[in-house]
Parts: sequence; C-alpha cells; structure tokens
Amino acid sequence: MKDESDLELAKRLAIEAGKILANQRRNNPVPEDVTKRKAYGEAADRISHNFLMDEFAKARPNDLVLSEEGTDPTARLNSARCWIIDPLDGTFYFANNRNDFAVHIALWERDSNAPANISVAAVSMPVFETIYDTSSVKVAAKSNDVPRLLVSGSRPPLQMPQLTAAFDEKFGGVEIKSVGSVGAKVVQILDGHADVYVHTTGFYEWDVAAPLGIAIAGGLAVTDIFGNPLKLNQENVRVENVIICRPELLKVVLQAVS
Repeated sequence: MKDESDLELAKRLAIEAGKILANQRRNNPVPEDVTKRKAYGEAADRISHNFLMDEFAKARPNDLVLSEEGTDPTARLNSARCWIIDPLDGTFYFANNRNDFAVHIALWERDSNAPANISVAAVSMPVFETIYDTSSVKVAAKSNDVPRLLVSGSRPPLQMPQLTAAFDEKFGGVEIKSVGSVGAKVVQILDGHADVYVHTTGFYEWDVAAPLGIAIAGGLAVTDIFGNPLKLNQENVRVENVIICRPELLKVVLQAVS
C-alpha cells in the first residue's frame, strides 16, 4: 500500500499471512495420517513465506529479508535495515491442529535505539484473529502469586530442576505450562495467562525477533541467561537462550539458571 509506515506494513503482513494460514488449514484439513503432517506443515510454511517475500519485494524492494524459509542474504550484515520474519512459527503445532502457532514480522535497524535494534515488530495469532505489535501491546499489572512458567513441550530448559526449586523456595510453587510458538508464549504473558518463559536449548533469530519486540513494548524483561540484552542480525543466526518475564521475576530466574 502507498505510503505505508514500517509498523503498518508489519501489522498488515502479519495479519494477511495469518489469514492465509488459517484458510489453508480450513480448506485443507490436517491429515488424519500423522506421517503426512510434517509435509502438510512445511507446505503451509512455504505458502506463507512466498506471500511475504512477494509483498516485501513490492513494498520495500531495497530492504533485505531474513526468513526461516529463505536463503540467508549475507549482505544484511552491512545493511542499515533487515526484516527478520518467521512465516509460520510453530509449524508442528499448525500441522497437529493446535492453535498456538503465529506469524512473526520484525524490522532490525542499525541506527535504532530500541533493544536488539528491533524498531518495529508484529505477531499475529491466526486462529484467534489477533495482532500484537510494538505500538499497542499492554501487559497485565503483576505476576501471579504462584508464577506460571512457559516451556517448549519438546525442549524444556536444561535448568528445569533449578527453576522449580527456586520458585518453590520463593513463592511456594510454580505452575508449568507447555505452549508452542515463541510468539504464542509471549502473548500468553502479555494477556496475563503466564509470567515467565525460559528457553536454554537454542533456536534462531526468526523465532525470537518479533516476540522480543512486542515483549519489551509490553514492559517485560528480555535477556539472555546472564542478564545481557540479546543481539540480532548476527552472522550466526542461532540464539542460544532467552528469558522473557515480568520484571519483578527476573532476579529469581537469573539466579536459578545462570
């Protein structure tokens, strides 16, 4: 669209890609044969990626795009701007008829003063037709009396024993919840349904760039396990670990995992 701001573009593309994914699953139901689900999810991922790349080519032809499904444009390391996107974060959950998948759109700018240089971010939750972005997110006022910890169902943090012990000692317990996409996890915290997300087994920049943006905009703490801010648009796109939580819980989490 003519004269779209970066934020407007991020929101529009996250919403439209989300609609494509929702329609894809509606019009082509998840296969009953579980052996076909991986290919089903990968096909949807590719459809969303192709749509987004076409839109960026039209709307921001001079910008570079780092996408999970695309080729790494190494020129991004010397660029002033790079979009970091995940066309379908939580492919496994999409392909198994769950709702906790998302679309991530983030803009890294070299001259930005924003944390991790993410100046604009949007995360859409297609099934719920909701969008969270760096201009509009609101975080719940305080954490739950018994903290609610979000983890990956397939790759829980290596420091789970230390985390549960720390929460037991400080708060008398912890509630552990498994949620799919990183974007979906951050949305859970922003919506007041969880308090802490810890991941220590590694993932990639496209998994975390947009969720990081909306988390910080919502007043959450975002660090690595040593309390340092994350750096993005790096030569190695692997991100080893992250903590995203309500600020009042950060000290307890850091003491447990670092």
